[in-house]
Amino acid sequence: MKPKSENIYCIDTSALVTMHRFYPLRMLPDLWKHLEELFKTKKILSHDFVYDEIVPEIGTKDDLAKLVAKHKVCFRPISKRKALLVPQILSLFPHLIDPRSKKYQADPWIISMVIEMMEEISLFGNDSDYVIVSTESKNSPNKIPAVCKHYQVRHLNLFEFFEDNGWQFSLSKKS
Repeated sequence: MKPKSENIYCIDTSALVTMHRFYPLRMLPDLWKHLEELFKTKKILSHDFVYDEIVPEIGTKDDLAKLVAKHKVCFRPISKRKALLVPQILSLFPHLIDPRSKKYQADPWIISMVIEMMEEISLFGNDSDYVIVSTESKNSPNKIPAVCKHYQVRHLNLFEFFEDNGWQFSLSKKS
């Protein structure tokens, strides 16, 4: 099924990991076919840090890592503009990341990526085709949805993402 809209979904690690954990390929193969199609048509983008969080450098890759690895081109690197935006985002939302963490944290980079793309085409707010997808709570002042609201970036949770694409799934018991 094709997406209902022309949205470009900038997906967070949390959304991909949640789909993998709760809607695995063996249970919902249609979901994974839809995701594959969005990746192939470049309707799902993310940041290199998300890629690095999901795809191990060595060892066995699970189904999610295999899917993501096939679409490395959909994961964007750091740019000069993103590097300027991230400190700005973190000055307003310092608790978006854990400063004690030794690994890169993707959240401010995903947001900066969307802001950068929106600036390139001069679209903001509800008119933008760029949407961040995460599983983070809209009630927390320190999570992706709050930052999105501040920067007038659209945000969808997983169920809204499924609905936006017109996807419906049912679990069938095989005998």
